[in-house]
Amino acid sequence: MTVIKFIIFAALLIYASVSDTRKREVSDAVPVMIAITALIGITPSQLPFMFFAVAAITLPQLIVAMVKPGGYGGADIKVMAACAFLLGLERGIAAMIIGLTAGLLITISVRLFQKKKISKESFPVVPYLAAGSIIAFLL
Repeated sequence: MTVIKFIIFAALLIYASVSDTRKREVSDAVPVMIAITALIGITPSQLPFMFFAVAAITLPQLIVAMVKPGGYGGADIKVMAACAFLLGLERGIAAMIIGLTAGLLITISVRLFQKKKISKESFPVVPYLAAGSIIAFLL
């Protein structure tokens, strides 16, 4: 069951990453499908912990989005909420740390390499959150 769950989860995250990179938007169906995938092989007693993980991961993102509009998109929040539902609190936090750290380091490095001024220009975040989530799943 875990392998099937991982394959579906990774495929959805890859799709979301490509969509965010190309169009800068992700279909609302993706987080819904990730949440449905999270239900594979769980017991009802696990649901409260899964919902707690969603709240704990999503609230800080919502605060950041409200404090600095345009800095963090709705798709980023929805995809990460669904990932937290599937991963749980510890791995959800790990996914965010890995993904956001990689996103910042890679984006800054690429801009420096291209001799571009490091600006406040936005970049697609879902691919980095997806990579962090896939790594966290495997932890």
